[in-house]
Amino acid sequence: MSDEDRRIDLKDIDSLKDAWAERKAKLGETSEENLHKFSEKLARQWSIETGILERLYDIDRGITEILVEHGFIASYIDRSGTNQDPEQLVQILRDHSAAVQHIQDCVANSRPLTVGFIHELHSILTQHQPSVTGIDQFGNRVSFPLLRGRFKESPNNPTRENGTFHEYCPPIHVASEMDRLLHLYHEYTSENPILLSAWLHHRFEQIHPYQDGNGRVGRALANLVLVKASLFPVVIRGNDQRPEYIRALEEADAGNLPHLTRLFADIQKKTILQALSIGPDTKPTVAVVQDVADSIASRLRRKREEVEQRLRRVNIVARSLQQYTADHLRSVLIDTRSRLQRTANIDVGHQVLSGGPGQLHNEKPTKHWYHYQVSRTAQQANQRVNFDEDHYFVRARLSREGLPWLTYVVSFHHIGPELTGVMEITAFLEISYPSSDEESPKSEPLVCMEKPFTITFQDDAEKVKSALLDWVNESFAIALTQWGNVL
Repeated sequence: MSDEDRRIDLKDIDSLKDAWAERKAKLGETSEENLHKFSEKLARQWSIETGILERLYDIDRGITEILVEHGFIASYIDRSGTNQDPEQLVQILRDHSAAVQHIQDCVANSRPLTVGFIHELHSILTQHQPSVTGIDQFGNRVSFPLLRGRFKESPNNPTRENGTFHEYCPPIHVASEMDRLLHLYHEYTSENPILLSAWLHHRFEQIHPYQDGNGRVGRALANLVLVKASLFPVVIRGNDQRPEYIRALEEADAGNLPHLTRLFADIQKKTILQALSIGPDTKPTVAVVQDVADSIASRLRRKREEVEQRLRRVNIVARSLQQYTADHLRSVLIDTRSRLQRTANIDVGHQVLSGGPGQLHNEKPTKHWYHYQVSRTAQQANQRVNFDEDHYFVRARLSREGLPWLTYVVSFHHIGPELTGVMEITAFLEISYPSSDEESPKSEPLVCMEKPFTITFQDDAEKVKSALLDWVNESFAIALTQWGNVL
């Protein structure tokens, strides 16, 4: 692992990880069943997607969602929705699911990572894969029996689409390279778990120690690192994220690991944000003697108030960042207006408005503005916005009579059904064709950035300011492009 690898900025996921650890402890008391269901669905999703990535099978999105929700049952699978026999497919998926359980057992029992454990993992993942397709000495594609839980005995260098070979570790050196890999892994256990998981996955894939199934084993090992760190497994969506994933691995081959690390971090971040929306199983009831109940309730209330006061520090961070964002957007709009005037002879009006609790516009409160739009965009990411807590926004607008107006909004809002100390920052745009300022036909809100920016109660606004303004620049550029397309 190089110094360049270690320089990747993972502060956003680190602060979110700490907030999730605190939230997870609380969910263990109030939402144990829902948290368990969330983890089960995530494990099933990984079990499906890891095989799609390796082109073991293909499953359409609708069937995937049914299997993630209800489990691996052959009768749920429409034969037209997959290229595999449903019974055979379910056996493979259950093997993948068993591998997830094997990893969880390894973590629970504090079992060290050894070659023996990796052999077991390979055997479990390939339990119902009897053979592998390869090339014989005459150049013919033939099936070979799969060596399950044993290192390869012949080279497995694939031919790329451009006709070149990708050379993996020769069979004679596999055992020594695996020993070296594990030695380095144990040296690096104090590294950031996201970085370590990406490093371990890539180094394992470089060796490619098995005849087949290396991708599945490598992704499982990456998740072993994350589960040990009390993080979620990283689920790479086979059909949607394969190109980016392959590019990241190829960049890592060239000595650039940060792309793969950032991919893992972004997926982890999205999963944590979804987990923060887990609601309580049931509302707890108290059935004790009244005096004792009152005493307990009073103590718990004081404790809860102390915790909530600490978690609500994120509002202070948000208000500071709201001000930075508003100031920055004023400068950006002035520059945009000047460029439009100079290059296209278009003179547009511009306005930047901040809103939220205690912030007025035309002497009217703004704290309820844009709840609908923010909720709509959050639903697309399977997240829940908590409007019981403070919500802030910055609105930037470009307008000219006779032209569509651009409204670009940056929203600062709490995530999850309860106070978590985590706020998500998202951006959306609306195109309007006004007859008046506020009452006019508008487009549906369009998300400007797929990846939200997150802050927690532990963040320092000054330290995250630069990264946020870079994010604002990128999302506003997307909004401008969309606006330009309708002019």
